[in-house]
This record gives sequence, C-alpha cells and structure tokens, in this order.
Amino acid sequence: MRKKTIFIGVVLLGMLGCTNNLSVAMGSGTVVTVGENKVTLDEFKQRLTNFASENGIKPGQMSKDMVLSNLDNLINTLLLLDEAKKDGITVTTDEVNDEYSQLRQGYTDEQFNKIFIEKLIDKKLWLKELKEQLTIKKLHTHHFSNVTVSKPEIESYYKKHKDTFSVPEMIQARQIELPSGDVAQQALNALQSGQSFSKTAQSYSIAPGAANGGDMGALSAGDLPKELAGILFTLPVGKISGIIKTQFGYQIFLVEKKIPAHNQSLNEAKNDIVTTLRNDKINDGFVQWLKVLREQGNVSINYALLKRAGLL
Repeated sequence: MRKKTIFIGVVLLGMLGCTNNLSVAMGSGTVVTVGENKVTLDEFKQRLTNFASENGIKPGQMSKDMVLSNLDNLINTLLLLDEAKKDGITVTTDEVNDEYSQLRQGYTDEQFNKIFIEKLIDKKLWLKELKEQLTIKKLHTHHFSNVTVSKPEIESYYKKHKDTFSVPEMIQARQIELPSGDVAQQALNALQSGQSFSKTAQSYSIAPGAANGGDMGALSAGDLPKELAGILFTLPVGKISGIIKTQFGYQIFLVEKKIPAHNQSLNEAKNDIVTTLRNDKINDGFVQWLKVLREQGNVSINYALLKRAGLL
C-alpha cells in the first residue's frame, strides 16, 4: 500500500507580501515580534530547516525569496494564533495526538521517527507547527462556517458557465470478483439458475463492494481500466457478461443502467456550484481578513539579524 506523506503543507505560504513600513526589532536574537509573541533566530532557522527537509531542498540552497516567504508565513501564523487566543480557540493534546496518529498511518513508530532523524527535522518543533495549523484550521472554521450562497448567485454562475457542465456517458454496474475459474463457474451457475446478481456477489465475490451486492456506482469510461471500459460500455443493460479473465482475476459484470452524455441541469449542477462559490467567498474573505490583521498588527522584523546570519 502506498504510504502517505506525513508532513502538513505550509498553508499560508506567500499569501501576502511583507509590508514596507515594518520596524526593525534589534537585539536578543529575536527575528520577528508579533504582539507579545517573539521568535528567536535559532527557532526560525530550525523552521527553515524543517521546511527545506520536508520539501526536498537543502537548507543551504534556500533562496532569499524562500526565506522571506517563510518569514511572511510565520507572521501570518502568529497573527492568526493571536486571533484564536482572543476567540478562546484552543487545540487539546488529544486532538494533536489524533492528527499525529492519522499522519503516522502506514508507518511503525520506528519508521516514522527514522524519517525525522534522516531528514534532520526537529520533531518537537514539527509537533508545535502541527498544533499551530490545527488551531488555525479551527479559527478558520469559526469565522467562515456560516458563509452562504444565494439562489441568484447560483443561477448567475450556471448561466455564465453552462457549457462547462457536461457529463460523459456513464453506466451503473455491478461486479463479482472471483479467486479462480472454478469458483467463477459456480457463481455463474447460480446466476443462470435465477439467483440475483446482488445476492450472488454477496456469496461469492472477493471485491471490496461485495457486501453491497457488488455495486460499482456510476462510472464513466475514464474511471475504468481501458480493457474493462471496452467490455462494460458495450454490454447491453440487464445482460450478464459471463466470466471474463482480466488483470484483476475472474470477473462477472452486470450493467444496470446507461446514462447518455448530457449537459447537467441547474439542479444537477447546484451542489458543485455552491461548493465553488462558497470556497471562493471563504478564500476572498480570509485573504482580506489577513490583510487587515497585517495592517493593524504590531509586527517587527529584525532584518539586520537575518542579514548577519546569512539568511538575506
């Protein structure tokens, strides 16, 4: 099974450029100050190392633009964490552990910890950043969960993009996947004796959907391997395919319905339109909100220290 990437993306990276009127905070190894929050040079350098390692970049190869983007992202993060604190939004240790467990799936403890060691990633800081991102996610939901889309907005979007709501020919089908030719013949005999396809799938199939009677759902040709698309899209509705040997083993198919290619009606496209418009509103609102926070926030950057450290 393919193992998932364990590292969360830097969700705010480069969203807004650094403001030109930020004062320079000097002394005490502090790189950036946001309100009462301070980040030292050592922590910022480790954040850069973590970012570089997670993205396959050697720390020494990070450009000035990458450093500034990470700095900008850090400021955004600290501003949003301040807002979360004002709103009483917190993330518990259990929530962090649950997310950690999800990210660790597919790895043993030894394998997972080895990744941090090999990539020179500071695990303690990585967990801190994980908690930060979970807090910001909660804050985002808190502020934008009630965003709505009106009926006129849906209708207007549909009219402007009507040509994009095309649906290819599709089928609704069921399958029975079998471990051997002998078992496949037993299943076919059961079907030919009048047993329903659904019950036969439940009795014989080894496919994941066997419990649901072999239901494959609605499929387009592009959803299937080429050899199966050629079989299923030429099979008459209601006719059992017989035993077919494919790369997956022995299979029997039934096409229950064919849906011709067509343009979706407004009602069919409504859910997708709502999702698109709502996401656009949320993204625009978030960017504007973050811009206001940047303008109103008490932010200082110690550029001189960054230059002395060879980062700029």
